[in-house]
Amino acid sequence: MRITDTLPIIILDYSWMALGIFFLVLWWRTNKIKQRESKPLRVLDKVLIWGGYIALLSLGPVNKSAGGAWSLSWRHWNLPLFLAHPALQVAGLAVAMAGLLLTGWARGVLGRYWSGTVALKQDHRLISHGPYRFVRHPLYSGLLLAAIGTTLVLDGAHCLLGLALLLLAFVSRARREDALLASEFGPTFAAYRRRTGLLVPGL
Repeated sequence: MRITDTLPIIILDYSWMALGIFFLVLWWRTNKIKQRESKPLRVLDKVLIWGGYIALLSLGPVNKSAGGAWSLSWRHWNLPLFLAHPALQVAGLAVAMAGLLLTGWARGVLGRYWSGTVALKQDHRLISHGPYRFVRHPLYSGLLLAAIGTTLVLDGAHCLLGLALLLLAFVSRARREDALLASEFGPTFAAYRRRTGLLVPGL
């Protein structure tokens, strides 16, 4: 395997890990939860989201062809989509990086009001600046964009499964978060909702 085939995978692997570390660092600087949805919905969220990440970025053996780097792609269970092409991999990497950067930006702007579940925090504020000027849930938009790029880079059928699970989870979560914010902020959120998209500007 040529280095041009493995370099996008190495960059992608460590970029996902960097985003995970960024989330962990900011995890402790959040307000306490004031209100959250029911336990069954929280469990369903975890099943869909973690199932999506496991399918998309399953831990596999050391990828020796990539210079010994630990690869997050499941190399011993990779049903190729026959899309792999150096140019397509580079394009996929660019899409994935854009998605990860958008996710990090959205998480930074959300600050202490971020939650791992659909919830309202104490002294919750409606965030409408940064990427939230254009879409109401840019963090999910970024993760889905990163998942699309990852699918192009890794060229595995398991990535499509992961992408489908994440899409289902994030669209459902975004709608439920909208309902919770509408109940909390009333007309202010209604006005914000009219001028923004759910996950894509204008949609």
